[in-house]
Amino acid sequence: MKNMLLTCLLLILLTDKARAQDTDVLESDARNIASAFVGAAHFVVGRVGIECLGLLGRLETPREYVNIWQERNAKYYQASTKYVAKKMEAAFASGGNVAKNAVLKEYSSIVRKEAEGTLADWIGQGNKKDGCQRAVMMIDRGILDVTPEVPIYQDLQSLVDWSAIN
Repeated sequence: MKNMLLTCLLLILLTDKARAQDTDVLESDARNIASAFVGAAHFVVGRVGIECLGLLGRLETPREYVNIWQERNAKYYQASTKYVAKKMEAAFASGGNVAKNAVLKEYSSIVRKEAEGTLADWIGQGNKKDGCQRAVMMIDRGILDVTPEVPIYQDLQSLVDWSAIN
């Protein structure tokens, strides 16, 4: 019985130590990719809202349209936002505003590049109204929502798990 108790205590200590090490490492490629995916999807939804809703006679505002997407993807959006904020805090702590702004600039650049590529494919070619109709239909059907079918779903889920303990 003593050995069982010692084994349990040792497992608890090792688990706690492993969790502490996980929280010590802020940045990872998987979290960077997951947060950029969420950021790009958010950007696309916002731009489609701005450029297309009025053109199509939709009644919701672009802000309301984005809010609907955010609600459907809340845990991923919140985890992504938290991750980027933590990266900026860490950069500020080690290098001040210059380092913090560099992190934000790099993230924004990646998000914008990915989002603008999607937008060009969806609404940047041919008849804008037709492109907008397709883009809004795809967003309404959840094409930019996080689901198990998304190729990086495990990374997105891991980002949420990271967010819960940090």
